[in-house]
Amino acid sequence: MSEIQLAREPGGVVVVTLNRPERRNCLTLALWRRLAELYRSFADDPEVRCVILTGAGGQFCAGADISEFSTVRATPEQAEAYAEAVDEANDAMLKLPQPTIAAIAGYCVGGGCGLAVANDFRIAESNAIFSVPAARLGIVYGVKETRNLLNVVGLTNAKRILFAAERLPAGQAQEMGLVDELVEIDALASARELAGRLARNAPLSIAGAKAILGQLSDGTKDLDQAVIEAVERRAMESEDYRKAVQAFVEKRQPHFQGR
Repeated sequence: MSEIQLAREPGGVVVVTLNRPERRNCLTLALWRRLAELYRSFADDPEVRCVILTGAGGQFCAGADISEFSTVRATPEQAEAYAEAVDEANDAMLKLPQPTIAAIAGYCVGGGCGLAVANDFRIAESNAIFSVPAARLGIVYGVKETRNLLNVVGLTNAKRILFAAERLPAGQAQEMGLVDELVEIDALASARELAGRLARNAPLSIAGAKAILGQLSDGTKDLDQAVIEAVERRAMESEDYRKAVQAFVEKRQPHFQGR
């Protein structure tokens, strides 16, 4: 059985399920690389309107599979290659033009928490536990994962999460901004409901907004005006825009095609 399952659902919603329940869905080096490939493949797929990431067996993701570190992360060179694989998976999610949602239950720890904050939205069940235990393992959380965490929770909360390395219950994680929506049960059902609403809106508008917000939140460089102008022009010149204007005049709902 595949350790990453993919389900394409009506309306252009795709559900990606981490499927190692016996290991709380922790990720091997091969799976980090597979996630990056998978999310990159979604970017140019016009049938994909929204992507949900979740985990099997009532757990989201317990982070990296530390049991393989002695073979895949034993030298500085291997550690660098491993970090690159993690960054590539997170970047592929973060930079995906389509909106992304993490549906979280159980453990959301370490690299799993990194995956969650690389998504646009996080919906968690009340039993979810969040933690970044790097300070208990003697390692430094990656720059890109730290930046994503900072953008989501702010400086003081990011320090609290990284310095204390505590396990945070879902309610406290929500207070910090780590969780957008808290539900008693079935985060996946709530994620599907949100995904359906997002998928009905103009894909080019969402892609443009996400590109601009991504640049604004980066904080390390000047805005790339060429990229901004390109996403604005693509939307302005699209068939979706023309039909949406016509639908507005005729007081009916537009049907967007992403072109």
